Amino acid sequence: MLSNMLNRLNFVVWFNILVFATGFIIRIQKEKFAIEEDKAIPSTKSTIGEMKDVSHIFCASWCAAYLTCCSASFDKSTKKCMLNSCCISETELSANRTFIRKLPYQFTDTFRDCSDIPQGSASGTYTMYHRDGSFDAYCDMKTDGKWTVIQRRLDGTTDFYRNWQEYKQGFGNVNCEYWLGNDNLQSILSTKDYTLRIDLQDWNNETRYAEYDTFFIGNETTNYKLTIGDYNGTVGDSILSPSRECCKLNGMAFSTFDNDNDNSLRNCALDSEHAGWWFNRCTQTNLNGFYYNGGVVSGDGMYWKAWNGSDYSLKTVTMKIRPKL
Repeated sequence: MLSNMLNRLNFVVWFNILVFATGFIIRIQKEKFAIEEDKAIPSTKSTIGEMKDVSHIFCASWCAAYLTCCSASFDKSTKKCMLNSCCISETELSANRTFIRKLPYQFTDTFRDCSDIPQGSASGTYTMYHRDGSFDAYCDMKTDGKWTVIQRRLDGTTDFYRNWQEYKQGFGNVNCEYWLGNDNLQSILSTKDYTLRIDLQDWNNETRYAEYDTFFIGNETTNYKLTIGDYNGTVGDSILSPSRECCKLNGMAFSTFDNDNDNSLRNCALDSEHAGWWFNRCTQTNLNGFYYNGGVVSGDGMYWKAWNGSDYSLKTVTMKIRPKL
């Protein structure tokens, strides 16, 4: 029986499957696979199939032919392929291993944001496809809809005091703390009308949120000019109608320490807030500020003035978008 299966797979690979590689994506006929080198499915995960003396291309083609396979690990030293049924599997560092994740046909070239993902899918990292290329984003499928996470601060492991180019391209770990990238964000926002949601947590583990029904940024030639409007939520508005007129952020350009576009005589991103953000002459929210443990009192922390004041550094922050309902 195994011999017959192998003969059938060999026929499929030889006759019916066209393989090519572009970056970390390979295509096998109508299937696409994301490829991650030196990573593997954790050994604690159960497998649905194993095969030795194969290549990573054969491993991917076997997964393509196996109806319940969503991901695989290939060991380059032993030439062993292990299939897994988990579509969005966690990975672990593993030298000489290759992690292969299937991107189902109905997903490929159609994900513009997380709202395109079928209802009931798990929260996790998905690949988005846009005119300038593909990029990964974390999808929150649990919080009242299907949200594309554009920024996340959890524990301070990622430094957000970055230059213009890094904010343009994005940085961090999509599975943990990251900034999606201003170019990637603009690519998404240019396709539909979007709502922004900001989830915040303090050091007493209390959570609040802000939603803005209008959210858009221009391209780099506008310095990613912000258009935002129509607040609702539980945390208070620190963007549209702050307590000081000079802190209103609608219409502001993005600034970093090496590209000053604010309305102040000084560079807010460099001198006081130490973050890439949309600054006016000042701001009453600084979600990309320094991460301080324990609600440290500091004016350059990760704060939202309408909640706990501008000297209280929050514990977690997540910014995410979805198409208007």
